[in-house]
Parts: sequence; structure tokens; C-alpha cells
Amino acid sequence: MTRIEVLTPADWRAWRELRLEALRDTPIGFGELHADALLRSDDEWQERMGWPGLRLLAYDPDDAPVGMAGGFHTPEGVPVLFGVYVRPESRGQGVLAQLVDVVQAWAAPDPLTLDVHEDNSRAHAAYLKLGFVETGKRTAGGGIDGRDLVHMVR
Repeated sequence: MTRIEVLTPADWRAWRELRLEALRDTPIGFGELHADALLRSDDEWQERMGWPGLRLLAYDPDDAPVGMAGGFHTPEGVPVLFGVYVRPESRGQGVLAQLVDVVQAWAAPDPLTLDVHEDNSRAHAAYLKLGFVETGKRTAGGGIDGRDLVHMVR
């Protein structure tokens, strides 16, 4: 069974480690480049962990981190799912669903939104399986590579 932990700013090292892995695994998926993230100072990572919102890590039974996700509210108050990553060896085991469900509970009663890169078919398919639907809105050129982001809601 996967254990989900809500992170505090003191957990910045664990978040950084998995975030850097995610950026290597899916370069188009996170709105920043691995090389840029590597240049961030420890102070910058700590500052990011202090931003308003929710940050989660999923741990396997051996206490190894296997996934991450976060949530924040836009200035208009819309809850957004962000920073979602599950290690390849843990995919298909329900980790993603657990992470998303915790963020959804945090966002309740509002619907949870997200943006997914138009070429990230693996993530798009996973979000569809979890009940997200496309809204028909896109952020033109919003991807790290200038491609579109597809807006989804659950």
C-alpha cells in the first residue's frame, strides 16, 4: 500500500530529488527544464516549498518515494493540480489515483483543473482514466517547448 505524505518546507530535499527525476523522465511535462532546475540554489528550493498550496509525496512500503503531486489556487481561486509524477516502476499500481484523490479532497468542493502538454499522451490518457475531461480550452504556446497545453477538469 502506498503512503501519501503532505510535505512541509522542511521536506524540500525530497521534493527536489523527485522533481529533478521527473524533469529528466518527461522533459515536456513540467514547464521547466532539468538543466534550469539544477541551477536552483537550496534557498530557491526551500522558498518554492513555502509557496501557498499543497505538495505530496507517495511512498512505497519500503519508504522509498515513488510519486509526487501538488495543488495550488489561481488568483481567481481555481484549484490546479500540478507537478504530477510517478516513477516508471510504480506506474499502473494506483499511485497516481491516490495522489490525485488527495489533491481533489484538498480542492473540494471545487472541481480540480490541470493543464497537460498536447504531446504528453501518457499523462493525457491517465487523466482521462481518472475522470478528467478536456474543457476545449488550450494555452497556445504554453508548453516548455512552445507547444499547446490542453486544459482538463475533474
